[in-house]
Amino acid sequence: MAKVNYSEMSDHDLLVAMLKAQEKDARRGLLAAISGFVLAAVFAIAFAILIPVAVNSLANIDTALQNCTVMIDNAQVTITKAQTTLEGIDTMASNVNSVVVDNTESVNTALDEINKIDIEKLNKAIDDLASIIDPLAKLFGN
Repeated sequence: MAKVNYSEMSDHDLLVAMLKAQEKDARRGLLAAISGFVLAAVFAIAFAILIPVAVNSLANIDTALQNCTVMIDNAQVTITKAQTTLEGIDTMASNVNSVVVDNTESVNTALDEINKIDIEKLNKAIDDLASIIDPLAKLFGN
């Protein structure tokens, strides 16, 4: 665009140029206002769509956290029960060990007593008893 020399223009031409410049500025201002309004409307629509989605997502996250808390509490209860069970098993194993030790001592004592028996004397005593009972049995008729 060529540079216009305003000092050489008539008053009428200057007024016409000013009017055209004002109309051009008014159109630009209107275009800027419409663009701003459209941009504001786009943001309003985007927020109207995104805010419920964000609220729903936060609600889902809260529910998931509550479920995790319940699961952690259940896991702690299970761990406590498992520890109690293991303590019971330890006590039971200790008791079984005591029973085994006691029974081993009893079996060893019994075996010592059995080993003290003189089998030959026992057989002789049985034979002597049989020799006494046979004549008595014959005497009483059996």
